[in-house]
Amino acid sequence: MLFISLGLVLVVVNTVVLHPANGLDIHQNKRANKIIITTSNFGVSKNREGQEGVNAHDNLHKSTGSIVLERKSETDDFVIKVPPKNDVSFVQKMSVGASPRKMLLRQIISIKRMISSTFVPNMKVLPEGYWSYVYWNALQDLSTSCRSVLATQRVLEGIGVGREGATAISATLNFIVRDGAGMMAGLIFTAMKASHFRYNVKKWKLFADCIVDLGLTLELSSTLLPRQFFLPMICMASMCKSICGVAAGASGGAIQVYWADKGSDISEVNSKFGAQSTITGAIGLIFSAMFAQSISKTGSAHFVWLIYTILTIVHIFANIQCLKHIHLDYFNKDRMDIVSRYFLDICLRDDEEGSIKSRGESKLKVKMLTPKEVSKKESLFFLSLNRGNYPIIFGASMDDLYAATLCSANDIVKQLDNRYIIKVSKVFNRRWTIIVAMDVQASEEDYLKAYFHGILLSTLIYDQKVEQSSTFDLIESKAAMICQNLWNEYKFLAIQAGWNIQKSALASHIERAYGLVIS
Repeated sequence: MLFISLGLVLVVVNTVVLHPANGLDIHQNKRANKIIITTSNFGVSKNREGQEGVNAHDNLHKSTGSIVLERKSETDDFVIKVPPKNDVSFVQKMSVGASPRKMLLRQIISIKRMISSTFVPNMKVLPEGYWSYVYWNALQDLSTSCRSVLATQRVLEGIGVGREGATAISATLNFIVRDGAGMMAGLIFTAMKASHFRYNVKKWKLFADCIVDLGLTLELSSTLLPRQFFLPMICMASMCKSICGVAAGASGGAIQVYWADKGSDISEVNSKFGAQSTITGAIGLIFSAMFAQSISKTGSAHFVWLIYTILTIVHIFANIQCLKHIHLDYFNKDRMDIVSRYFLDICLRDDEEGSIKSRGESKLKVKMLTPKEVSKKESLFFLSLNRGNYPIIFGASMDDLYAATLCSANDIVKQLDNRYIIKVSKVFNRRWTIIVAMDVQASEEDYLKAYFHGILLSTLIYDQKVEQSSTFDLIESKAAMICQNLWNEYKFLAIQAGWNIQKSALASHIERAYGLVIS
């Protein structure tokens, strides 16, 4: 054992020799099985051979350039102690003289650390739901890989693989047309929807996965129709996949930012998700090869469609489970609608005369929903059922507001302090509609307050079954008073519940500047 330790010392000596400016002072305490190495450029240790172990260790603390190889007995491993400047707590075990069992254990720990550094973000504590998200995300990737094998088989059959008379040039032209259609669809979709992804990140993520399912279904059914429909169907499938790429890339970036905000940085999270996708793809290749062989042996079209349907259901279900573990802490329209209506259901109560009291008057105890609770309630689909309340057109221009409501100058002056103007109209559609126009200099808090005001006004009108336009002035005044009383407390409770009111996804900067209608 001692010869091995001396070999380690010689390695250190050889390293220092490469730098002539650095000297090396070596002392060995045989009684304590201790070897002290001190580099002279940091200060030579005053330890002498034969000193007691405690005194030698105390003297070592005074020299920041010293390291110690120490063991309690000849059967134990050496321990290397490298006390940094003003810190002597750094201790690392060396494998000098280790038994084969301990060596194997340390190799396993080393491999585990390497795997962790490759696939797991460097955080003190991984956020809640991270591993569940990784699991469901891997499952939906695997289901897509297996279904892609079926779709590819059908496309190759339609191109003419295995068919007499098929030529390479015809297959090449089909692929060129298909890929070109996909590129055009991606560009058009980006131009139309690039500024809308941040409003509904989770909805767009699910939309991307659903539309890629549509593309795979079109490819799988492309050989069921006459041959003249084959090229249009694979072109539409390519368009669906390109749209999926745009939507998934935009929403996936926002999701990675969400995980990075939990204690890491976006570059690391992005690289770790890429490594996880690589491993999932490799496993998917193995499953896909086995899956293709089993499908080719059966040859039953009904069996193929049954398996495809099951995998598609698994894919959608896994995506929904993924999104449930993402608790975004800033408001968009859906999340603020859920939180505000829950808040107002408690704050607004009917008394015997049918009037509505605010929380400031009734002194009720209110609990604000947290981001985690809201993530379980918010809809993940764009086509959601209307709850019966009056719709809100948020971000209308002043021209649209004046044309729809014929509001007077006094109405505008009264609401200038709020950085927004809110009115009720029946011009834009057959139902009574709440229209909100924002000041171009409005802050994030102003946007949140304006939308809260709109939800409050919608709730009051719906609860009191107001249908006469002459009554709306009274309701609008009452809503303004209640909003003024409740907003500060709403904001305070939202911050306590974990909501970030300095960020919102209610309107983009372009729509704020030009006052466009965004609903």
